[in-house]
Amino acid sequence: MNTQLSFLIPEFSLNSTELTESDDAIFELKGTFEEILLLGANVPIAAKLISPIDNQPQFCLELVHLHATRDHVVLMDPSLLQITPDEEIALRTSVTETLEHFLGSVGQFYPHRWIYPAGEFATLLTHTPSLASGLNIDIWMPKDTHTLGLAKQWRRLQNEIQMIWHDHPVNEARLARGELTINSIWLHGIGSVTDISQHPVLKDVHHLFSDHILASSLDARITPLSLQNLIPTNNQHHFVFAQDLKPTQWDEYWNTSLHAFQQKTLDVIHLYRYHQGELQHHVVYPKELKPGFFQNLFNKNTSKKQFPSWVEYAKKIYWNKYSESSCN
Repeated sequence: MNTQLSFLIPEFSLNSTELTESDDAIFELKGTFEEILLLGANVPIAAKLISPIDNQPQFCLELVHLHATRDHVVLMDPSLLQITPDEEIALRTSVTETLEHFLGSVGQFYPHRWIYPAGEFATLLTHTPSLASGLNIDIWMPKDTHTLGLAKQWRRLQNEIQMIWHDHPVNEARLARGELTINSIWLHGIGSVTDISQHPVLKDVHHLFSDHILASSLDARITPLSLQNLIPTNNQHHFVFAQDLKPTQWDEYWNTSLHAFQQKTLDVIHLYRYHQGELQHHVVYPKELKPGFFQNLFNKNTSKKQFPSWVEYAKKIYWNKYSESSCN
């Protein structure tokens, strides 16, 4: 056994040549890389949240704010809304007739989202708010994959709810308080319990760190990102979803990890990234902290520094396609 620390690294840390590569495959993803690792390619969030007794597909209707700019509409991060139970009930009551017309009367309701049996919408290609937030919604709206006309039917439901909520008292009150209105719904997370398939990279991990809005609802091992609790002990393995960290934040995590190498409290660091549709892996070993090793690796005098910055190290990384054997 080894004391191990793994990171899904931030996207900004890719080399500039890699950032310019066109990869339209991202538009076929149903969720973020974090969500795919936790739940599988179908990202069946609805089924994960309610664990239905049968194997019928479910979906989420997220209560959201769509922000209109001069030439497009942007999905805002749902975590910004801080919806209260009373607000959810009032908004839902106002659209009950519409919901029952399109979806029936069987649903489970929570302040930030509603979960319904997917029914005929089960074949739509959808994207989670985590993937689409902050972006132009045009390319992220639900799309037909088998039955033509379902996406159009979904837009009718969405449009009717938007009209009802436009001047709803809940939103008038939120505007008066300077808060974002709840002006639309977002369809995502379609799938059944059997679609849940966690990636093997997380199999032997003792603790997960993530700031995902659903956190421990996706995996009981998850707690918020924390530098204080970053370094595992006693042959444990921590996995950090660091993909959304800003450069200065990532530098702190990187330097803290290498310091643990120096203190001999950490045996190995695993780095992961998604690139061109595949999970890639790189291992950092303690020997790379030796000054002589750095002199050869970076071709510079390292007498005044104990380990390389992330910017320096990232230029020398050789990535391999992930396999379970490569992590053992």
